[in-house]
Amino acid sequence: MKRRVGLGVALAACAAVQAAEPTAVAPAAKAAPATPDPKPVIRKPLDLRIGDVRKYMMPRDFQAAIDAPDAEKNTVVVEARRELLPVKYEEPIPTWPLGPLYWALKNPANSWRILLPDLNRAPDGPPEVVPPPIFRWGP
Repeated sequence: MKRRVGLGVALAACAAVQAAEPTAVAPAAKAAPATPDPKPVIRKPLDLRIGDVRKYMMPRDFQAAIDAPDAEKNTVVVEARRELLPVKYEEPIPTWPLGPLYWALKNPANSWRILLPDLNRAPDGPPEVVPPPIFRWGP
């Protein structure tokens, strides 16, 4: 019985190795040796000039930039909004009784999160309508 199991394992290993080996390619008919290109490719240098600024600005904005004091002419302000990518640790954890345990088994790298309070969950109980009193050291 042990010999049959060993033979089966050996045949399976040989089949896996044979499937992983690349197939042999027939040799090409005497390929000509590759010759280097006699002329190197000359690339055009990178052109970073803006060109005519009036193509990109409204006339009143262009005139305001020209009439501005020197400090404002040299200042560049770039405004952009960075898109936040979704983060895995911000996904909510299930709250039903056995949900956190099942979720921890599915996500072992993040299973530590079931021991912490879920910050995305709404607080239990009624909302606080009256603000808490401010602590002071005297009258």
